[in-house]
Amino acid sequence: MDRKYRVSHTVDQQPDSGLDDEHAQAVLEFGADNAIQERDFQRRRMLLAAVAGLIVITGLLVHFATVGVVGDLVADALYAVLVYLIVAFIFVRRSCGQVALVAVLLCVAIELFQLTGVPSTLAEGFPPFRYLLGTTFNALDLVAYLVGVLAAAAVTTWRQLD
Repeated sequence: MDRKYRVSHTVDQQPDSGLDDEHAQAVLEFGADNAIQERDFQRRRMLLAAVAGLIVITGLLVHFATVGVVGDLVADALYAVLVYLIVAFIFVRRSCGQVALVAVLLCVAIELFQLTGVPSTLAEGFPPFRYLLGTTFNALDLVAYLVGVLAAAAVTTWRQLD
């Protein structure tokens, strides 16, 4: 009789997978590691979303409660932190350096987009676009974005060391 599958005749009567015990254990551990890693990614995403919500509230408070250059710079840095958090949420498996690079590039692209006048026109039609895209180019905003992203990356790196 030709059998396609081997049958185990051990006490527990579990079918034999055709793999040796070490390999089978490695496969089980790999699956368990993946499940743990996925759970960690989900937990990280929840934390990123919660912090992003706090950053939005803080950014709006700073925007409406302060006047002058300092308030604008702090609000812009918080905007950059939010961009960093969104990129980290989307690309949860990427390193903080990669996330920071993408976040800075997005912030610079949005600031340069303001030179076209399109964000200003969009803000006239739908005022919340003013907070998303800004309306006028300011080179000092680029410095605030860099500071915000670097601060977010530093906190992320510091938190990973715990």
